[in-house]
Amino acid sequence: MRIFYTASFYGKNKYQKYYDLVLETIEKTGATVISPEKGNYKRILTAKARMRDPKLAHYEAIRKNILQADAVIIEVSFQDLQIGYETALAIAAKKPVLCLSIYEDFSQKIDNQYFFGAKYTELDVEEVVAEFVERVGKKTLGERFNLFLSAVQEEYFS
Repeated sequence: MRIFYTASFYGKNKYQKYYDLVLETIEKTGATVISPEKGNYKRILTAKARMRDPKLAHYEAIRKNILQADAVIIEVSFQDLQIGYETALAIAAKKPVLCLSIYEDFSQKIDNQYFFGAKYTELDVEEVVAEFVERVGKKTLGERFNLFLSAVQEEYFS
């Protein structure tokens, strides 16, 4: 399973220990984690795209990684516009999103089938993340195939 994880850049001074805790917890699930926190999120960009304005390249990498991910986890204890936008982008792309906060459970305020929220502590973060990853894993499709139908078969299904 591929999980995109992010958190507010502006909250790093105050919340970095929580960002690290969540990242380590996600990695323990065995999922592939792509994240600005790991520095591996720009690999999805072409060389040409990396040469663009750094802010545009940053946004494009985040957007593409959200679209490629099976799920998105966002640490939202420090709320800002970009984190909110990334949450909305993931929901619009029909990706399951877990928003974690040390202050409140945002699922009490946001009702959407793709949105999951949780208030967490250092003691229960593993359980919260594991439950989300397990839930998403059950819904993630593993195989894709294309099927061509003859005109007769297509007529039968119509």
